Amino acid sequence: MLLQFSVNNFRSIKDTVTFSMNASSSSDGNHRFHINNYALLSSAVIYGANASGKSNVLRAMEFMRNLVLNKANHTLPHEPFLLNTETEDASSYFEILFFLKAVKYRYGFEADSTTVYAEWLYSEKEDKETCLFDRDAENNRHYINKQKFKEGLDLKVADNHLFIWQCEQNNGAISKKIMHWFTGFNLIDSLENTAYFYVALNKMKNNQAKAELLKLVKAAGFGIEELAIEEQDVTQDFINNAPFSDHIKQKILHDSSLTSIELKTRHQKFNAENKPIGFVLFDMNETESQGTKKFIALSSLVLDTLEQGKVLLIDQLDASLHPLLIECFIQLFNNKTINKHNAQLIFVTHNTHLLSVPELFERDQIWFTEKDLYGSTELYSLLEFKKNNMDKTPDNLENHYLRGRYGAVPRFGES
Repeated sequence: MLLQFSVNNFRSIKDTVTFSMNASSSSDGNHRFHINNYALLSSAVIYGANASGKSNVLRAMEFMRNLVLNKANHTLPHEPFLLNTETEDASSYFEILFFLKAVKYRYGFEADSTTVYAEWLYSEKEDKETCLFDRDAENNRHYINKQKFKEGLDLKVADNHLFIWQCEQNNGAISKKIMHWFTGFNLIDSLENTAYFYVALNKMKNNQAKAELLKLVKAAGFGIEELAIEEQDVTQDFINNAPFSDHIKQKILHDSSLTSIELKTRHQKFNAENKPIGFVLFDMNETESQGTKKFIALSSLVLDTLEQGKVLLIDQLDASLHPLLIECFIQLFNNKTINKHNAQLIFVTHNTHLLSVPELFERDQIWFTEKDLYGSTELYSLLEFKKNNMDKTPDNLENHYLRGRYGAVPRFGES
């Protein structure tokens, strides 16, 4: 479970920004869960004007994840803030705090395109934090806790490799757990829902997963009575010619079990007197709307996240989806009966209607991004604004945001 994430010098983010899923003392019990002495949020939302950097907050998390899992294959991609001479050639900083059962870990690193300058891992149990390793390339220092992190002893690491990855490759117990946690920390770009639709289809070969998905689809009111899968092998030529980004193509290629690519939907058919006389099978790709396909794709991934207790990041959740369907996803994470494994949802949206829905969000779940005069993204929580009597009704949150009280809105006419 995610507690906190910090980053600097990444894309539009110059100075350190920190995003937290740590619930405030006033947060309602329906929106949080407890681990040790911590209260963590089940969901959070980020608002901001176009090009304010809200998507970059999520992409920074994905960037860190991909480096930890060595997705770049022993290279160090570097995307610094380019609008300042101080940062364009400087290293970037990433740090994440998360829980593995009752243990809190704090892991981070500083790196550019050639070198990992610093890397550290701390664990905390019973309110006591212990350093497991601390790597400082500039001072040629590499501390390893001989009692608590024996898996790191006698291991050498290249300047452009992460030590945590090297330990995992050497079958380290702690590093394997940490790497496994990062595999359940995923970003979905809703604008690429076609690709995720095929990934979702593969998951639907599981009958229980398919049954749970059908419940959601029926509740959404698409008129779909049944889902039928037709399996086909996914060929290399199909993937190469598909309208997916290279990033998505790589995800599909690495999933060797991906064979299911076609979905049929069954709709009720009526006679002239509007009496049911049977069913008609529709081809999902040819007949159903983009919104329907997106809802099915996201629903499958959301259900998997809930079942496995993962962390799901969604960019542009509002694209092609009705506001009530977005509410449905959020409510799944806020429902303790459904979210039994403390899964978390963090998403970016322009849908301000959600701010007016009673009891959907607490103030600590709402975040904003805004660029300063020098093009750098600032990230801040609604908690930074003092609550007054006008905020007692949910409608005022939406009105105040649109009127610019919290910033993070377009400023027309300014230069």
